[in-house]
Amino acid sequence: MAGPDNLPPLQFQFHGSVTPLDWSIVALYVILSLGIGIYFTRRGTRDIGAYFAGGRGVPWWLLGTSMVATTFAADTPLAISGLVVKQGIWGNWFWWAQVPMFMLGVFFFSRLWRRAGILTDNELVNLRYSGKEARILRGFRALYFALPYNLLVMGWVNLSMTKIMALAFGIRKGIAVPICIAVTVAYSAISGLWGVIATDFFQFWLAMGMAITLAVISVRHAGGVQTIIEKMMSLYGSEKATSMLSLVPSPSDAQAFHIFLLYVLLLWWTVGNTDGGAYLAQRMIAAKNEKHAFLGYLWFNVAHFCLRPWPWILAGMVAAVQFPGIVNPQTNSPDPEVGYIAVMLTHLGPGLLGLMLASFLAAFMSTISTQINWAASYLVNDFYRPFVKPKASEKHYVAVSIAVTVLVAILGGAVSFLMTDIFRAWLLLSAINAGIGIVYIARWYWWRVNAWSEISAILAILGTVAAILYSPNPQLLRGLLVGSVTLAALCVGVRLVRDASWRKANRGSAGLALFSAALAATSVLGFTLPEKSFPWTLLYTVPISLVIWLSVTLLTAPVEENQLMEFYRRVHPGGPGWKRIAARFDEDAPQAASLFTRKNILGALLGIVAVYSVLLGFGRLLLGATTGGLLLLTMAAICVIVIVRLLSGERWHSA
Repeated sequence: MAGPDNLPPLQFQFHGSVTPLDWSIVALYVILSLGIGIYFTRRGTRDIGAYFAGGRGVPWWLLGTSMVATTFAADTPLAISGLVVKQGIWGNWFWWAQVPMFMLGVFFFSRLWRRAGILTDNELVNLRYSGKEARILRGFRALYFALPYNLLVMGWVNLSMTKIMALAFGIRKGIAVPICIAVTVAYSAISGLWGVIATDFFQFWLAMGMAITLAVISVRHAGGVQTIIEKMMSLYGSEKATSMLSLVPSPSDAQAFHIFLLYVLLLWWTVGNTDGGAYLAQRMIAAKNEKHAFLGYLWFNVAHFCLRPWPWILAGMVAAVQFPGIVNPQTNSPDPEVGYIAVMLTHLGPGLLGLMLASFLAAFMSTISTQINWAASYLVNDFYRPFVKPKASEKHYVAVSIAVTVLVAILGGAVSFLMTDIFRAWLLLSAINAGIGIVYIARWYWWRVNAWSEISAILAILGTVAAILYSPNPQLLRGLLVGSVTLAALCVGVRLVRDASWRKANRGSAGLALFSAALAATSVLGFTLPEKSFPWTLLYTVPISLVIWLSVTLLTAPVEENQLMEFYRRVHPGGPGWKRIAARFDEDAPQAASLFTRKNILGALLGIVAVYSVLLGFGRLLLGATTGGLLLLTMAAICVIVIVRLLSGERWHSA
C-alpha cells in the first residue's frame, strides 16, 4: 500500500487535443465579451462616477452575481482541487471560515456602504476622519492597495491562467500573459464598471455551469463517489485518505486541527475587508439603493459558499485518484493543482473542452477586470484627483482612468512572472492582512476610531510579519515583539495615571488596551510558531496589531466632532459605540434606520447557520452521509423561513 509521501511522480501528457470546434467556441466567447464592453462604452464613460460606480443604478441580482464572479478566478478551481491532496477537504476552511464575516456584512455593513454616498471605499476615509492624517491615510491606502496589494492578487490570477494555457495549449508564459491581459483590458478599459459587471454576469454562469459539468462527467467516469473514496483509501492509506475526506479535521491530527481552530476562531473577524470593503464595497456603492445593496450581498453569500465549492472538490477527488503525484512539466515537481487541468483534458471531448476553456477565460477575465477597475479607481479618485490635479474636467478624469486601467493591467501581468504557487500567494496576502479587519469593523461602530488607528494597524501588521520572516532566531523575534507591546502599554499606563480627565473619559478603552498587551505578550512568549506562514502568524499579528492601534487611538486626538456628526447623520449605524455622538442630535436626527438591532443580530446568526448547513449538508450528501446531510438542509430551510419573516417588515431607506 502506497503511503501519502511515497507516491511515484506521474508524468501526464498535457496539450490536449483542441479541435477547431473548441477554438471557435473560445473565439465566440471573446467576441461576445468585447461586444458587451463596446455596448456599455457610452453608458460607462459619461463621467468618473459612471466609470467606477455604474452611476449608482445597478440592481441586486447583477451586482451580487458580479461579486461572485470576481471571487471565481481561474486560480480558484486549481487551488481548491489541489487542497484535497495538500491538506484535505477541510483545508477549504481557509475560506469557509469567512461565512460569519460576510453574513454579518449583509446585515451590518451593506446598507452603510450605499448610504455613505461615496465613489470608492477608500473615499470613506474623508467622510469618517478629519485632519492631515486623513489625507495621509487616503493617499497611502490608494497607493498601497492599488499597487503592491492588488498586483499580488493579479499576479496569482495571471499565473493560474498561464498554467492552463501552457498545459492545455502549449503556449509559453511570455505569450500567454499578454494575450490574457489584452483581451480583458480591451473591454474593461473602454466601458468602466458597467462593462465589467455585465460581462461578469454571463461569465459566472458559464464558469459555474462548466465546473458542474466537469464534476458530473469526471465522477461518473471514475466510477462514482464511493469508488473514488475506496481508491483514495488504497492509494494514500486509510489515515491520510480519511483526513483528505474530512469536512472537519480530527483532533488527533494536531497540526490540522490547530490550523482549523485558527481559521474559525481568528480568521473571519481579523483578516482583510471584514466590513465588505474593496471591490465588494464598489458593487454595494453602485447599487440602486440600500435594499439592492443588501440583497446583492446576500445573494453573493449564497452563491459564493453554497453553489461554488463542491464541483471543484469533486474534480479534485477525481484528480487525486486518477493522477496521484502528478508533475507540473513547467517546474518538473509534483503539483496537485494541475490535476484539475488533467481531469479537464482527459474527460471532456470536442465542444465541451472548448466551453471549459472559455469558462476558465471567463473566470480569469471576471476577476482581472474587477481588479484593474478597482485599482484604477483608487489611483485616480483617491490619489490623482485629490493630490495631483484636483480641478480637472470629468472628461479628463475618464481619460486618465482608461490609461491607468491599462497600466495596472500591464503591471499585474509582470508580477505573475515572479510567482510559482497560487496557494502560497493566498497565504502571503492573508498574513499581511491579519489584524486590520478589527479596525474596519470598529470604524463603523465606534466613534473614537481615527485615521491613526488604521495607519498604525497596517504598519504594526507589516512590521510583525517582517519580523517573523526575517528575524534570525526566535529569541530576538520575541524580544522585538514583546518590547513593542510593552512600550505601547507603558504609554497608555502613564497617561492613565497622570491625566485624570483622560482617565475618566477612556478608562474602559485603556483597560482593554492594557489587557490586550498582556494577552499579546502571553501569546508571543507562550507559542513558538511551527511555520513562518499564515495562519500561524495570526497568533502574533492579531494581538500585537490590536494593542498598537488601540493604544495609538487613545493617545491621539479624536476625529473632529462636526465630522463625526456628519458621518453619523449620513450613515447612521447605531449601537452603543455612537451614544456620545447620537446624544448631540435633537430634531435633525438621521432618517435612515439604525442597523444595530436585535433583529439584525438574529438575522445574521440565522444566516450563518443557514449557509453552513447548506454547505456542509451538500458535502455530507455527496460523501454518502445521507441522514446527516438531510438534517442539515432541513435546518437551513427553517433558518431561511425565519429570515424571510424578519425581513418582511424591514424599513428600507430609498435614497
